[in-house]
Amino acid sequence: MENIIEQDDYIVKKRRHELIDDIVYMSPAPSVKHNKIMLKISFEFEHYLRGKKCSVNVGVNVFYNPDKPKNHVIPDISVMCEPEKFKPNGYYGAPSLIVEIVSTNRKDDLITKFNLYERIGVTEYWIVEPLSDSINQYILVDGRYKLIETYQHLSPEDIELMDEDEQEEHKLFVKPTIFDDLEIPLEYIFGE
Repeated sequence: MENIIEQDDYIVKKRRHELIDDIVYMSPAPSVKHNKIMLKISFEFEHYLRGKKCSVNVGVNVFYNPDKPKNHVIPDISVMCEPEKFKPNGYYGAPSLIVEIVSTNRKDDLITKFNLYERIGVTEYWIVEPLSDSINQYILVDGRYKLIETYQHLSPEDIELMDEDEQEEHKLFVKPTIFDDLEIPLEYIFGE
């Protein structure tokens, strides 16, 4: 007798998916802009972290619950600073920083993953909005995420229309709180 696989089982096994609190979340194929932003941000972290203890990872399984070893997420970008938590199939624990680039499954990034990352103790979480060229930066304070900055990429023409005070306040670089001297230019992230 042949071994028959149910269609749903086949799809789950073949497609990229995450298992969050025992619920399967399918990940849609990312857009071209999503991929470009992901590569640019990860490249900046890779360049900065070269030779340091922390590492940047793209699309790595993060196993966050030792009581439910199959539960995992696959963040777009993760910065991990505890190399001993790596195993051949992924990382076991909470990354220091996670970047999620919002795609068609907005609710997953804005609610489901936000709540999960807060709960498991991810120190810093960035939500990148490709449609508005913006980044919301959250840090963990007393076990809850606090929005500390919203970065908005603007064209030189839009910046020129601002008054002097607005131009001074407008941020041109994203600065992760976990690294004092790293600045990533918004123009590099969102520019063509």
